[in-house]
Amino acid sequence: MIVKPRPAAAKATSPAASEAAILAMPTLARTFPSRAGRIALPALVVAACAALMPASGALAQASTPAAAPAAAGARDFAAERKAIGDSRAWTNYRFAAAERECYSKFFVTRCIDQAKEIQRGELHVLRTRELEVGEAERAHRAAERDREQALRRAEFEASQPKRAASEQSSRQAFDKKQQEQQLRDAQRQGEAPQRAANAQAYQQKQSDFDARMKEAQQKGAEQAQQRQENVKAYEAKQRELEQRQKELEERRAKAKEQQSPASAPRPFGF
Repeated sequence: MIVKPRPAAAKATSPAASEAAILAMPTLARTFPSRAGRIALPALVVAACAALMPASGALAQASTPAAAPAAAGARDFAAERKAIGDSRAWTNYRFAAAERECYSKFFVTRCIDQAKEIQRGELHVLRTRELEVGEAERAHRAAERDREQALRRAEFEASQPKRAASEQSSRQAFDKKQQEQQLRDAQRQGEAPQRAANAQAYQQKQSDFDARMKEAQQKGAEQAQQRQENVKAYEAKQRELEQRQKELEERRAKAKEQQSPASAPRPFGF
C-alpha cells in the first residue's frame, strides 16, 4: 500500500499559515519524488515557475487584508476577489504543468496524486479566503446600511424641532384662515337683510322700467298707426283736390267752348 504524503499547505490551520504555504508551493512544483530521489523538472518549466513566482506572491499579498486600500479607510473587495481568482488560475496552471511532467516519471500515479493533493490544499485555502472576503463584504455592507440608517435617524431626530415648528406654524395659519372665513360668513349673514332689500329694490326698479318700456312701445305703436292714418288722409285729400281741380278745368273748357261761336267777330258781317 502506497501512503500519499500530505503537503504542508493541507495541514495549515490558520489563514496566515495557509497563505504562507501557498507562497511556498511554487517551489514544491519544481521537483517530484522518483526512484532516483528528487528529479528536477525541465529547465523550461522551472524558468516559467520562477518567472511567475513574483506575480503569485503579489497576488497572495493582495488577497490579504493588509493589501486593501488602508489609506482610503476601506477594503477593496473587488481587488481581493480578483487576486483570489488569479491565484486559483495560477494554481490550476501549475497543476497542469506538474501533471504533464509526471508522465515522464516512473511513479506517474503517485506524482499526479501528489500534484492533486497540492492543488486541493491551495484551492481549499483560496476557497476559505474567498468565503472570508464574502463574509467581510457582507458585514461591511451591513455596517454601511446600519450607518446610513443611523445617519438618517439622526437627521430625522435633528430636524424634528424644525418640523414641529413648521407644523405649528401651518396649524396657526390654518386656524387663522378658518377664523377669517367665519368672520366673512358672519358678515355675510349680517348683510343678508340689506342684500334682500337691495334685491327687492332692484326688482321693483326693473319692473318699473319694464312697465315704462312697455308703455313707450305701446305709445310708439299708436303713434305709428296715427301717422299711417294721417298719411292716408293726406293722400285722400290730395286725390280729392286733384279731382276737383280736374273738374274745374273741365268746366272752364266747356264754358269756353260754349262762348266761342257767339262772341267771335265776323269780318264780312255775316
